[in-house]
Amino acid sequence: MTDIFTAIILLFVVVDPVGNIPLFMAVTSRLDPSHRRRVLLASVAVASGVLALFALFGIQFLGYFGVGIADFMVASGTILATFSIYYLLKPYEYAPATEGVEVAVVPLAVPFLAGPASISYVLVISQQMGALTALAVIAIVSLLTLLTLLASDYIMKALGIIGIRVIEKLMLLLSMTIGVALIRKGVSMWLEAPTV
Repeated sequence: MTDIFTAIILLFVVVDPVGNIPLFMAVTSRLDPSHRRRVLLASVAVASGVLALFALFGIQFLGYFGVGIADFMVASGTILATFSIYYLLKPYEYAPATEGVEVAVVPLAVPFLAGPASISYVLVISQQMGALTALAVIAIVSLLTLLTLLASDYIMKALGIIGIRVIEKLMLLLSMTIGVALIRKGVSMWLEAPTV
């Protein structure tokens, strides 16, 4: 149970809906409230579907190419750490406002929610805990993400842009440490593997 709870917290950190609130608000700024809610529902649903597909079939896909868990941990950790460092150092940018419903898929669902970092971590959860556990974690994190984004106006008013940015940086720092831990575990598995 503790492992599942930890996985939920860590995936929520990687998805980082709080840090993405300014981008979501910018992208949907031209939409009326009801349309905005529909777009957010669609974006979370699409992102959940993408993550679920990788949870169910990602490991088999990698296995087809002879990729082991140690290889994948190092690759996933590198992606997590690299993306986190990039966004920690990157100047802030606001996405252009969009009117069409297609914004629910790109960029809201992919890559804001279901990006390389979150996909990589879902694959790690699936490998370590099983696909069904990964699906449960995805469902819970998706619900938390939806509630966070639906409350984005209130969160923005309560924390302000500075507060949001501070939380975003803390989430990115945590995400980077997760990446480093995955790299360390993957390398340890390489070193402990019996030589032929």
